[in-house]
Amino acid sequence: CCTIGCGGVDKSSNTDMETLLPKNNNLEEDDEDDDDEHEIDAYEIGIMETYHRLWSVVKLPAVQSLILILLTYRLPCALSDNVKFLKAVEFGLSKQTTALLSPTIILPLGILVPIIGTKIWQGYPLKQFMFAYKLRVTVVALVDVLMLLAVRSFRGGNNILIGGETTSRLIFWGLLIASTALQAIVHSLQFNAQMTFFAHRVDPAIGGSYMTLLNTFGNLGGTWPSSAVMYMIGQFTIPPECSVGEDGTEVCTGGRDAYFPLQLVLSTLGCVWIFVMSKRVQNIAELPDDAWRTHIENEDEEEMHQLKKGGKHA
Repeated sequence: CCTIGCGGVDKSSNTDMETLLPKNNNLEEDDEDDDDEHEIDAYEIGIMETYHRLWSVVKLPAVQSLILILLTYRLPCALSDNVKFLKAVEFGLSKQTTALLSPTIILPLGILVPIIGTKIWQGYPLKQFMFAYKLRVTVVALVDVLMLLAVRSFRGGNNILIGGETTSRLIFWGLLIASTALQAIVHSLQFNAQMTFFAHRVDPAIGGSYMTLLNTFGNLGGTWPSSAVMYMIGQFTIPPECSVGEDGTEVCTGGRDAYFPLQLVLSTLGCVWIFVMSKRVQNIAELPDDAWRTHIENEDEEEMHQLKKGGKHA
């Protein structure tokens, strides 16, 4: 019995080893594939060669089109991104209320929206990007304007009531929550689509540096519009002239708030951007992976091969 039992154990052990051997071969093949697409670190090739490779990336036509998109698409959204809540506080919204919006609305949506968006637009990140952008320059801008008008009417000292105090509160909070939620949704959709597209298009040989380069242009595209709209708001806003009346109350007359006309101009600019740039966005989405590769390593290998040939002939 022992002999039969031990033989059975040995046989089962051999069978298990045989089933494991193909898996080890597969692992070796995977390791070889990983070596072929090994990402080169900056310390391996030096800082000068790293910048040389990045400059080769910038010269690619596909990357130049992407950079143009990244540097321009944020300008029509700059008021909503940078000035909206500052203007709401100026109109009477408390800073405590604005601070409360982040953990209750923005943070949960920032977690859930990318998951849902990936399931809906699976494999088509730039379609997701454009869908969110169209909402961002139209619906979100309109809701932002309505929200600011509600804040100025209900919290700015005017005490304008529509349909009673309860209805006015519902309108105020509904517009405030809608404005915050919509902005968080479209921002998360676009950021998720942008990062997904970057990750699928970068050259694996210089993936980290490639991603850093694209993210740098993406951050720059969000920074300069912020400074531009802040400057324009300051230049075109005329403060009202205020004086103290006989009864001791302050009376302000005149003045001009540049936010609302500027929002109209930027929303129109956003619609023009969609009309002009949507075909470019579609084109870069349809480009093959080879259009995003520099092929520097292949050129270096060919040069080394030619040098070896020349040495042999000599």
